[in-house]
Amino acid sequence: MSWKSVGQPTCRQQRDKWVVRIDGIDTTSGKRRPRQIGTYASQRSALAAAREFRASERSTERGTVSWLVRRYVEGKSDITPKAREQYRWAIPHIENELGAIPLSRLDRDDVARWINMLADGGKLSRRSVQICRGVLRAALADAVEEGLIPRSPAARVPLPRTVAKPVKVKDIQAWEATDVQRFLETIAEHRWATGFQLGVLYGLRRSEVLALRWDDLDSRGRTLRIDESLVAVNRGAVLGDAKNVRSRRLVPLSTETVRALNRRRVEQAEERLLAGAEWEDNDLIISTRHGRHVLPRAYDRSLALLVKKAEIPRLTSHGLRHTAATHMVNNAKDIGELRAIADILGHSPEMLMTVYAHALPQSRQAIVDRLTQAPS
Repeated sequence: MSWKSVGQPTCRQQRDKWVVRIDGIDTTSGKRRPRQIGTYASQRSALAAAREFRASERSTERGTVSWLVRRYVEGKSDITPKAREQYRWAIPHIENELGAIPLSRLDRDDVARWINMLADGGKLSRRSVQICRGVLRAALADAVEEGLIPRSPAARVPLPRTVAKPVKVKDIQAWEATDVQRFLETIAEHRWATGFQLGVLYGLRRSEVLALRWDDLDSRGRTLRIDESLVAVNRGAVLGDAKNVRSRRLVPLSTETVRALNRRRVEQAEERLLAGAEWEDNDLIISTRHGRHVLPRAYDRSLALLVKKAEIPRLTSHGLRHTAATHMVNNAKDIGELRAIADILGHSPEMLMTVYAHALPQSRQAIVDRLTQAPS
């Protein structure tokens, strides 16, 4: 009989003893056959044995799925900090069922069984399952290119049609025009008002707003350069380049917005004097009272308080961007304006039409109405 382990060891009590087993498969018959690692007098010693087994499998088993995935994730240098965080999050979800399997013995059924288990478990959303599968597929594709395996057993395994975890009901996605006006009135005196305005009127991402520097502002040309982002990670935030090529852009500003930014510059100069030696000169438009980067969670907390104060529907910082985009698309008069909106948002025109299709019907109807009008 040929046997291979799958998953991780489990601890179960049997009478007055604790037994540690690991699940496995008889590769000849395809039937599951667990193997016993050992019997222990206490739960603590059994758990310790299970941990030691997992550690030894991951650290010494060169050529296993766990070894490959960890090596792949740590070796990636062309991804954003946020993406790296997601990749690392996926590792234990892969290891729990597939980690101990040697690459040479991993097959399509193993991968399909694992993906279905994630989908049916009720703990992961469809997007989370997709991330886990994506990391495994990328690692295995690398292994094929390196010649470690002849083909990837995950290459043709699809995502399940359904995922057990219910779809989270989202808060309202966009404000009405009256809500926007009330919000702008409420935030007028706030230190970060210009940041919130850039989100709700121009559709800037939170990460873009928090990375803006005064050097990015051209007051005479009335433009704002977007080329950096401050991305939230588990231990704070990381500064990096803009999200992608389209995200690096020049955003045209209204005269009133430029004036608001210049007023903010004057206010910040006063804050700098008050801070004295504690001021950090980072040239940031949106900063703390000491010139430092504003953490995304602090920005979101302030936004939530201001929204509550305005007595309008709850909305996240991403909702500000969605509101701006929805109103811009809804008021577009032709394809040329839609392309300009895509440039302002840092989207491709195709993505704009897909994501904001709900805002297009009125625009389409306006075009039809004009077509049916008699020529003057």
